[in-house]
Amino acid sequence: MSLIAEDIRVSYGGREALSGVNLTAQPGEVTAIVGPNGSGKSTLLGAITASLPYHGRVCLNGRDITRMKPWELASQRAVLPQASRLAFSFTVIEVVRLGLQAGTAGDRREVPMLALARVGLAGYADRTFQELSGGEAQRVMLARVLAQVWSPFEDGQPRWLLLDEPVSSLDIAHQLQVMELARNFARAGGGVIAVMHDLNLTALYADRVAVLAGGQSLAFGAPSGVLTDEILSRAYGCVLRVSAPPPAGVPYILPHAASA
Repeated sequence: MSLIAEDIRVSYGGREALSGVNLTAQPGEVTAIVGPNGSGKSTLLGAITASLPYHGRVCLNGRDITRMKPWELASQRAVLPQASRLAFSFTVIEVVRLGLQAGTAGDRREVPMLALARVGLAGYADRTFQELSGGEAQRVMLARVLAQVWSPFEDGQPRWLLLDEPVSSLDIAHQLQVMELARNFARAGGGVIAVMHDLNLTALYADRVAVLAGGQSLAFGAPSGVLTDEILSRAYGCVLRVSAPPPAGVPYILPHAASA
């Protein structure tokens, strides 16, 4: 049971945004997609979630997603977009309950409150969504998708979190909280695919990393084999140096020169 994207091609107005990209994500792992702006990261996630037209094949837990009904997709994977806007003045708990209605835990009325607590917003249930800060709103939406796939592994199948820049509006402490949440979801048997900009967080939390550039895949594998000077410098168009200082040995990335 895995999530497999094969030969994914996406075009916008005659321009090819993705050129035959492949990606395989396994349950029990956090798979990160990284690359510069315009490299195709969010486009790839959009194809995987079937939120935009694509050529190729995407299989979720052994089934082609084009042959799955919307309710089947909603029961097996939850999608966090880059940004969410609401036209009506919903309360926070009402927003989180939307995930409960779409997913498999609809009979567990305690799940929305548990999801809010998990993202550090236990006292926010009765606030309106519009009064939240950007970071708070992002965590409410994360609580919504958590409620949708509350059990990472159920009925013999993994559930999936598909996250597009899940920490973009968050401070350092909440970035770590969200990435820990993603890693714990994977450790419990689910699968996570996350579009990431922060290479240090990627090195810390990802089990596998896909590096995209120019709509193509440059590398895919464990962080230690993919987050290298040569691959990252090619991807980002500037000189980067990767270091693994003792004692932890976790790679971190620093710009080496400001010129391209």
